[in-house]
Amino acid sequence: MKVTVIGGGPGGLYFALLAKKAWPRWEVTCYERNRPDDTFGFGVVFSDQTLDTFKAYDPVTYERIRRRFAYWGDVDVVYKGRTLRSGGNGFCGCSRNALLAILQDRCRELGVEIRFQTEVEGIERFADSDLIVVADGINSRIREQHKDHFKPGVDLRPNKFTWLGS
Repeated sequence: MKVTVIGGGPGGLYFALLAKKAWPRWEVTCYERNRPDDTFGFGVVFSDQTLDTFKAYDPVTYERIRRRFAYWGDVDVVYKGRTLRSGGNGFCGCSRNALLAILQDRCRELGVEIRFQTEVEGIERFADSDLIVVADGINSRIREQHKDHFKPGVDLRPNKFTWLGS
């Protein structure tokens, strides 16, 4: 089975490593337009529930995330000078670069080929692939090219979120 993953962000990399882990004989190649240490966005946060899912599917990745990420159990919401604390909701977070490094390393260990600095304009060149996974982000050109067939939906919300990490 020949698998092509377009997009070397967290979603594409995690899919690639899980596919290769489950089917080691598959040929899995991930294409990313940027360099390995380029990133867009600041931080990544996972809940305890998400961590449990990581642990179930790939304990190695889970352990590396737990070692590199900061962990906290309480969330404080400050509004008009009043602090409301919500406990019992564990979270961990770190820089997006740290997560990408963990996933890239794990992919390489499992035998996923990652091709950085490779621009992919369309899927035509991958006609010999048995499966093509497109994970090229919110501004996906490929999703736009195939919107009439797949009929994707993007629902941008007005919510505001600010990550103030150090």
